[in-house]
Amino acid sequence: MKEGFSYVAAIKLISERIPVQLSGVMNDGRPIKAAALYLTNTQATGNLPGVEFTALEGVALGQPGDTHPPESRYPLTGCFDGNISLVHDGWEIKTIPCPSPNAAQALAKKWHIPVEGMVLQLRREGLPMVQHQDFARVVMTLLSLASGTGVSCDRHFFTWAKEELEIWRHGTGDEIGPGAIVPAFELVKFLEQTLSTWQSLSQDQWNALRLAIDYINLSARGYLDTRLFHIFQPWEFLIKAWGIKGVLSESEACLRSRLLQTRKQWNQDHSNCDVTGFWGGRISLIFDWPKLKDAIIHFAISFGLDLKRIGLDLDLLNDTRNNVAHSGKLSENLTDSNRQALGLLTTGQYCLQLLILRMLAYQGQVYHATGGWSSIVEIDQALTTGRT
Repeated sequence: MKEGFSYVAAIKLISERIPVQLSGVMNDGRPIKAAALYLTNTQATGNLPGVEFTALEGVALGQPGDTHPPESRYPLTGCFDGNISLVHDGWEIKTIPCPSPNAAQALAKKWHIPVEGMVLQLRREGLPMVQHQDFARVVMTLLSLASGTGVSCDRHFFTWAKEELEIWRHGTGDEIGPGAIVPAFELVKFLEQTLSTWQSLSQDQWNALRLAIDYINLSARGYLDTRLFHIFQPWEFLIKAWGIKGVLSESEACLRSRLLQTRKQWNQDHSNCDVTGFWGGRISLIFDWPKLKDAIIHFAISFGLDLKRIGLDLDLLNDTRNNVAHSGKLSENLTDSNRQALGLLTTGQYCLQLLILRMLAYQGQVYHATGGWSSIVEIDQALTTGRT
């Protein structure tokens, strides 16, 4: 704390959760900086004195040089064995071996936790740090394809002749499950805002929300086809519990009317062919999806969720659900692109999480992703912005 910083100002930071900046020196002499911190805990864990903060946009350790860094290093999680050394488009690409690759890989597999393995080392003169990071992400993406698992990095090192800067920041794009949506430091606010709303729900609404949350969790594991099936189902019973009914567009209603008129005339000409009304029911059935889609869109809009901007393809999600239900297979539109299927799943998971938060009247911060980096934003921004 700066000398002369008042007690009243400190209490304001704590009570109103105002983001603060960190600038200091660690015991080893390295400077430490963070652009935005939130108070997480007023009583530090263990025997450490003081309070705990969470960094919204990462932490920088060390001192950057006066010029662009000639070299950068990235300890990779999910990549343990290999020896890479090549030059591409001016980039010198090397790897530093993991000291115990078998042990590290076994630890990650057994405990399902990120474990650092070999280190990616890049060298190129005259380019800023962000271009080093962008190129490293390309390499990690390709390594993910080759190794059959997500390869990421939470620590980035930039080195100059006499200086070194270490940045701790979590990357996104390798996890399949939805993960947390509300940051831990917002849980108190979350409960304060949502408990009363939850208690005001009808029994049908309470059951629908509980089931939707279960389905989101189920979609985080298992085969991709069943996970996509699970992520579509909640939309149907949520709009039913909230009494939302979709309507056909003018052209769709016109088509339905003409088909039914034709069927009526056909039934008069062939009175013994459809005594149970099967064909009339089938004609009506094909219009169920347009009405359901209209209901979903208006339901989402009523809570401020813009599905188009976020990028959720409802038609493709519905096709996938139908294919899984009827044939046990993914939609044909997805079979040529696992990446498209995974994107559909993660977008669907995120949309449902945001929707339920807003249905419970939550107004606070949520996890998001911008440019492949995890971030924390206000829910109003997340409701209208796709993750990138």
